Amino acid sequence: MNINTFLSTTREKLLKNVVWIIIGIGTIMRIAQYLYNRSLTEGEAALAINIVQRSYTELFKPLDFAQAAPVGFLLLQKSLMNIMGNNELTLRLLPLVASIASLFLFLDVAKKSISGKAIPIALILFTIGDHLIYFSSEIKQYSSDVTITLLLIFLGLTLLEKNFRMNCFILFGVVGALSPWFSHPAVFTFYAVAAVLLFYLVRRRQRVRMTWLIFIGIIGTVSLSINYLVSLQTLSQHEGLLQVWSKSFMPLPPTSLADIQWFAYAFARIFKNPLGLFFYELLLAVLSFLVGIIVLYSKKRRTVYMLLLPILFALLASGFRKYPFQGRLLLFIAPLMFLLIAEGIYFIRHSTAKNSNIIGIALVVILLIHPILLAGYHLIRPRAPEELRTVIYYLREHHEEGDCIYLYYAAQNAFRYYSDKLGFAEDEYIIGVEARDNWINYYKDLEKLRGVQRVWIVFSHIATWGGVDEEKLFLSYLNILGTPLDAFRASGASAYLYNLSSNP
Repeated sequence: MNINTFLSTTREKLLKNVVWIIIGIGTIMRIAQYLYNRSLTEGEAALAINIVQRSYTELFKPLDFAQAAPVGFLLLQKSLMNIMGNNELTLRLLPLVASIASLFLFLDVAKKSISGKAIPIALILFTIGDHLIYFSSEIKQYSSDVTITLLLIFLGLTLLEKNFRMNCFILFGVVGALSPWFSHPAVFTFYAVAAVLLFYLVRRRQRVRMTWLIFIGIIGTVSLSINYLVSLQTLSQHEGLLQVWSKSFMPLPPTSLADIQWFAYAFARIFKNPLGLFFYELLLAVLSFLVGIIVLYSKKRRTVYMLLLPILFALLASGFRKYPFQGRLLLFIAPLMFLLIAEGIYFIRHSTAKNSNIIGIALVVILLIHPILLAGYHLIRPRAPEELRTVIYYLREHHEEGDCIYLYYAAQNAFRYYSDKLGFAEDEYIIGVEARDNWINYYKDLEKLRGVQRVWIVFSHIATWGGVDEEKLFLSYLNILGTPLDAFRASGASAYLYNLSSNP
């Protein structure tokens, strides 16, 4: 063995070890976030109540509390709960497993799609992605969206690589038909992959395989149509959800300068959420993404189409007000964009290395350093946005007979979930009004409690937009109406005890 062969073999072994170390770190980060066992957020609790209180057949009906989740995902969650019990760790087990599985799927997709030396960069971005780690411990379906997206892309690339073997065809057809029942955005990826495969077969006039692919597409469409009639039709017409996500729908057609600006804003917003990047590396990430598209297009055109078409299909669906193009609903595109960013930054690094190797390394460090530091920080202090459970424990310990409990309106579902476990009956608490458009109504609602000697005011999921922090607004009203007696605060949640029997 000559020295060049030895060095090449050593580099390959080292790269393989680095890849598995990165996956191991990503797995540890997800398990750590899961085992921290944070409180359910208001949105999680709303979905959890549906899962807990409904039968299997009732999960096929529109969910309460303006919730949306694929039917198959709900049935799996219900089954796990019935087997392992109703608790946060059980409800989050499926997303955790899906998130860990996605690490291995991402590696497989990366091997089939981007340059070998770009794989560690892509893998680092994916394993430490802030939102990807957080949603691995969220009881909702967003981690499953990522896993199913990667599985469909992997099967599509495998079909091209294996020259459309029949067993790969069958597997792609089965996964494609089942995927809409477990992931809403899976439909974008399924049709994107199918379109790329069909275009490839048409160009090569492979009619037998075209027939099989068309048959698979028909089966997938029938499955999607049934799913639409069962759940998606009602969901797509839900006025509450349409109102909440109204700013996340693409203007179609754009008719003003503001509409044109929406596209630029939506594009930039993706890099923050769901990709989890910040201002420090944003411009470099955007540049790397665009360069990655160009570089990969010159080498693997079909791969680029498979990575970009799901994003474009989701954007088009938002134009028809069928799928919001924002935030956690776009988590499924994060791995697709990370692959292109990694390809781009590797090309930039390789190009600059001819003049200065330091510059290329520095650019990679700039892209990765902040996400790495943030992931390390959250490994020590896991994400816990709304620790209402801790507040309710305190309330139970310090609650006296005859105390009144007043719930800030946005805390009601999480409080209801935990109160069922901790012994608070529904007639023991009052749900406050929602008055984001007229704040004086909060004062009027609190004023009804005049004369009560001990009132607990419980906050969580606090609105801080519109120019005011509503918790602070409530406290300013309460200080007018009565005298503070006690207070307990946790991350994103709090409880205050007031005497409202007389003015302060």
